[in-house]
Amino acid sequence: MEFLDILTDGKKYKDQVYALYEEAFPAEEKKPLKMMEELAGQGKMELLGITEDGEFVGLAMNMLSGKAALLDYFAVAPDKRSGGYGSRAVRMLQERFAGKKYIFEIEKQDPKADNARDRKRRKEFYLRNGLKETGIFANVYHTDFELLTPDGSLDFQEYVDLLKDILGEEGLDMIRPVLLSE
Repeated sequence: MEFLDILTDGKKYKDQVYALYEEAFPAEEKKPLKMMEELAGQGKMELLGITEDGEFVGLAMNMLSGKAALLDYFAVAPDKRSGGYGSRAVRMLQERFAGKKYIFEIEKQDPKADNARDRKRRKEFYLRNGLKETGIFANVYHTDFELLTPDGSLDFQEYVDLLKDILGEEGLDMIRPVLLSE
Protein backbone atom coordinates (compact mmCIF):
# COMPACT_ATOMS: atom_id res chain seq x y z
CA MET A 1 0.00 0.00 0.00
CA GLU A 2 1.26 3.46 -0.79
CA PHE A 3 0.25 7.11 -0.58
CA LEU A 4 0.57 9.17 -3.77
CA ASP A 5 0.27 12.94 -3.95
CA ILE A 6 -2.48 13.53 -6.52
CA LEU A 7 -0.98 16.88 -7.53
CA THR A 8 2.40 15.34 -8.45
CA ASP A 9 3.25 11.63 -8.72
CA GLY A 10 -0.34 10.40 -8.30
CA LYS A 11 -2.12 12.65 -10.81
CA LYS A 12 -3.83 9.71 -12.46
CA TYR A 13 -5.82 9.15 -9.23
CA LYS A 14 -6.98 12.76 -8.86
CA ASP A 15 -10.45 12.24 -10.35
CA GLN A 16 -11.05 9.17 -8.18
CA VAL A 17 -9.90 10.99 -5.05
CA TYR A 18 -12.14 13.97 -5.75
CA ALA A 19 -15.14 11.76 -6.59
CA LEU A 20 -14.73 9.83 -3.33
CA TYR A 21 -14.30 13.10 -1.43
CA GLU A 22 -17.57 14.42 -2.86
CA GLU A 23 -19.42 11.20 -2.06
CA ALA A 24 -18.00 10.45 1.39
CA PHE A 25 -18.34 13.75 3.26
CA PRO A 26 -21.34 15.94 4.08
CA ALA A 27 -21.43 19.30 2.29
CA GLU A 28 -21.10 21.25 5.55
CA GLU A 29 -17.79 19.49 6.35
CA LYS A 30 -16.12 19.93 2.96
CA LYS A 31 -13.59 22.60 2.13
CA PRO A 32 -13.43 23.86 -1.46
CA LEU A 33 -11.06 21.71 -3.54
CA LYS A 34 -9.39 24.83 -4.95
CA MET A 35 -8.58 26.02 -1.42
CA MET A 36 -7.08 22.65 -0.53
CA GLU A 37 -4.99 22.63 -3.71
CA GLU A 38 -3.71 26.12 -2.84
CA LEU A 39 -2.79 24.96 0.67
CA ALA A 40 -1.03 21.95 -0.86
CA GLY A 41 0.92 24.30 -3.12
CA GLN A 42 2.06 26.17 0.01
CA GLY A 43 3.14 22.92 1.70
CA LYS A 44 0.33 23.20 4.26
CA MET A 45 -1.69 20.27 3.00
CA GLU A 46 -1.20 16.99 1.19
CA LEU A 47 -3.86 15.39 -0.98
CA LEU A 48 -3.13 11.69 -1.14
CA GLY A 49 -4.55 8.83 -3.11
CA ILE A 50 -4.18 5.51 -1.32
CA THR A 51 -3.29 2.72 -3.73
CA GLU A 52 -2.29 -0.89 -3.66
CA ASP A 53 -0.68 -2.57 -6.65
CA GLY A 54 -1.72 0.40 -8.80
CA GLU A 55 -5.37 0.11 -7.78
CA PHE A 56 -7.22 3.00 -6.11
CA VAL A 57 -8.15 2.21 -2.51
CA GLY A 58 -9.01 5.54 -0.88
CA LEU A 59 -7.95 9.02 0.11
CA ALA A 60 -6.14 10.76 2.94
CA MET A 61 -5.91 14.53 3.13
CA ASN A 62 -3.62 15.94 5.80
CA MET A 63 -3.16 19.52 6.96
CA LEU A 64 0.51 20.14 7.76
CA SER A 65 2.25 22.51 10.14
CA GLY A 66 5.81 22.19 11.40
CA LYS A 67 5.72 19.56 14.12
CA ALA A 68 2.03 18.76 13.76
CA ALA A 69 -0.46 17.38 11.25
CA LEU A 70 -4.20 16.84 11.14
CA LEU A 71 -5.99 14.12 9.21
CA ASP A 72 -8.59 16.33 7.59
CA TYR A 73 -10.30 13.71 5.42
CA PHE A 74 -9.97 9.95 5.21
CA ALA A 75 -12.12 7.53 3.23
CA VAL A 76 -11.86 4.10 1.69
CA ALA A 77 -13.47 3.48 -1.70
CA PRO A 78 -16.86 1.73 -1.31
CA ASP A 79 -15.73 -1.39 -3.16
CA LYS A 80 -12.69 -1.72 -0.85
CA ARG A 81 -14.43 -1.29 2.51
CA SER A 82 -14.22 -4.11 5.06
CA GLY A 83 -11.10 -5.44 3.34
CA GLY A 84 -8.58 -4.25 5.95
CA TYR A 85 -7.40 -1.35 3.77
CA GLY A 86 -8.59 1.34 6.19
CA SER A 87 -6.85 -0.23 9.17
CA ARG A 88 -3.59 -0.62 7.28
CA ALA A 89 -3.78 2.95 5.95
CA VAL A 90 -4.44 4.45 9.40
CA ARG A 91 -1.49 2.58 10.87
CA MET A 92 0.73 3.71 7.97
CA LEU A 93 -0.41 7.30 8.43
CA GLN A 94 0.55 7.15 12.09
CA GLU A 95 3.98 5.83 11.11
CA ARG A 96 4.28 8.59 8.48
CA PHE A 97 3.80 11.22 11.19
CA ALA A 98 5.69 9.50 14.00
CA GLY A 99 7.48 12.13 16.05
CA LYS A 100 4.85 14.77 15.22
CA LYS A 101 1.59 15.62 16.91
CA TYR A 102 -1.00 13.91 14.67
CA ILE A 103 -4.63 14.89 15.24
CA PHE A 104 -7.74 13.07 14.04
CA GLU A 105 -11.18 14.70 14.07
CA ILE A 106 -14.14 12.34 14.35
CA GLU A 107 -17.80 13.23 14.73
CA LYS A 108 -18.78 13.49 18.38
CA GLN A 109 -20.84 10.56 19.64
CA ASP A 110 -24.52 11.48 19.71
CA PRO A 111 -27.08 8.70 20.17
CA LYS A 112 -29.77 10.98 18.68
CA ALA A 113 -27.86 11.68 15.44
CA ASP A 114 -29.20 10.18 12.21
CA ASN A 115 -25.83 8.49 11.73
CA ALA A 116 -25.27 7.49 15.40
CA ARG A 117 -24.43 3.89 14.47
CA ASP A 118 -21.86 5.05 11.85
CA ARG A 119 -20.27 7.46 14.35
CA LYS A 120 -19.91 4.69 16.92
CA ARG A 121 -18.47 2.32 14.33
CA ARG A 122 -15.96 4.93 13.13
CA LYS A 123 -14.78 5.72 16.65
CA GLU A 124 -14.34 2.02 17.42
CA PHE A 125 -12.36 1.66 14.18
CA TYR A 126 -9.94 4.45 15.12
CA LEU A 127 -9.51 3.24 18.70
CA ARG A 128 -8.91 -0.30 17.43
CA ASN A 129 -6.20 1.08 15.14
CA GLY A 130 -4.11 2.74 17.83
CA LEU A 131 -5.70 6.13 18.39
CA LYS A 132 -6.58 7.37 21.84
CA GLU A 133 -9.14 9.77 23.24
CA THR A 134 -7.83 13.20 24.22
CA GLY A 135 -10.98 14.28 26.07
CA ILE A 136 -11.19 17.32 23.79
CA PHE A 137 -14.35 18.13 21.84
CA ALA A 138 -14.64 21.04 19.43
CA ASN A 139 -17.20 22.55 17.13
CA VAL A 140 -15.61 23.23 13.74
CA TYR A 141 -17.30 23.75 10.36
CA HIS A 142 -20.62 23.76 12.28
CA THR A 143 -19.94 20.16 13.31
CA ASP A 144 -19.11 18.75 16.74
CA PHE A 145 -15.90 16.72 16.70
CA GLU A 146 -13.96 14.64 19.17
CA LEU A 147 -10.19 14.88 18.79
CA LEU A 148 -8.05 11.74 18.89
CA THR A 149 -4.26 11.36 18.73
CA PRO A 150 -1.92 8.34 18.73
CA ASP A 151 -0.75 9.14 22.27
CA GLY A 152 -3.97 10.64 23.67
CA SER A 153 -2.31 13.94 24.54
CA LEU A 154 -3.49 17.27 23.17
CA ASP A 155 -4.73 20.56 24.46
CA PHE A 156 -7.26 22.73 22.70
CA GLN A 157 -4.81 25.59 22.13
CA GLU A 158 -2.40 23.25 20.27
CA TYR A 159 -5.28 22.35 17.98
CA VAL A 160 -6.27 25.99 17.39
CA ASP A 161 -2.63 26.99 16.80
CA LEU A 162 -2.28 24.24 14.18
CA LEU A 163 -5.41 25.42 12.37
CA LYS A 164 -4.29 29.06 12.54
CA ASP A 165 -0.82 28.24 11.22
CA ILE A 166 -2.31 26.42 8.24
CA LEU A 167 -5.39 28.48 7.46
CA GLY A 168 -4.31 31.90 8.73
CA GLU A 169 -6.44 34.24 10.79
CA GLU A 170 -9.04 34.58 8.03
CA GLY A 171 -9.42 30.83 7.63
CA LEU A 172 -9.61 30.36 11.38
CA ASP A 173 -12.42 32.94 11.52
CA MET A 174 -14.21 31.01 8.78
CA ILE A 175 -14.20 27.66 10.61
CA ARG A 176 -14.46 29.13 14.14
CA PRO A 177 -13.21 26.30 16.38
CA VAL A 178 -14.99 26.33 19.76
CA LEU A 179 -14.10 24.12 22.73
CA LEU A 180 -17.08 22.03 23.85
CA SER A 181 -17.70 20.29 27.12
CA GLU A 182 -18.13 16.55 26.77
